Amino acid sequence: MKRRDFLRAASVPAAATTASATAGLGAAQETETSGGTATGTATGTGTENGTGTGTGTGTGTGTGGDSGGGGSGETVTVTVGPGGSLVYEPGTEEPLQIAPGTTVEFVWDSDNHNIVVESQPEGANWGGHESIENTGFTYSHTFETLGTYEYYCDPHRSAGMEATIEVVENPEPAGGGGGGEKELHDLGVPIHAHWVGAATILGILVTVIFTFYILKYGESPHTGTGRN
Repeated sequence: MKRRDFLRAASVPAAATTASATAGLGAAQETETSGGTATGTATGTGTENGTGTGTGTGTGTGTGGDSGGGGSGETVTVTVGPGGSLVYEPGTEEPLQIAPGTTVEFVWDSDNHNIVVESQPEGANWGGHESIENTGFTYSHTFETLGTYEYYCDPHRSAGMEATIEVVENPEPAGGGGGGEKELHDLGVPIHAHWVGAATILGILVTVIFTFYILKYGESPHTGTGRN
């Protein structure tokens, strides 16, 4: 076989091998592209599902918040004549503040008391409970209209058995008294009066002695004047 024929024969398988490798690479690239497209589609679907889930969760939370707003459905207890005292508690010493929609339950803790409405906001329909009742009786009313309600016990009004209910949008906690000053023992700090007095006297004595020393002796002799 001539050298030229040998080279021609050898080049045919090589070309075929190169063509096969090229076709395989093209097929692999095409498959990879298709796989990428499929992945993109799946991601798009996932995003759509995520958006739908987020919207559903937001709607549920909003509805729950609206249902619980405004203090609607709350119940507050007022004791009538606690322990035989001629007061309504709370309400006599300080007005009882509640939110619209709050139910006040009046519980009799002593005998011969009633509830007579003296004044209330325009449009309110509170009739009180004017029948005389004894220990263990309960009476409830739901207050909806904003404003001030004043009432009293008819048999004991002259003794000061009167009270006030204020229906407001943002009531203070019952018995809270706002942000007023509180005693240290109310904050849970143990303290004794004699220690406070002793510390005060000691502070005064130290101040007086120090002031006397400064006035009598002035500056220390070792203090420099800044001159040679």
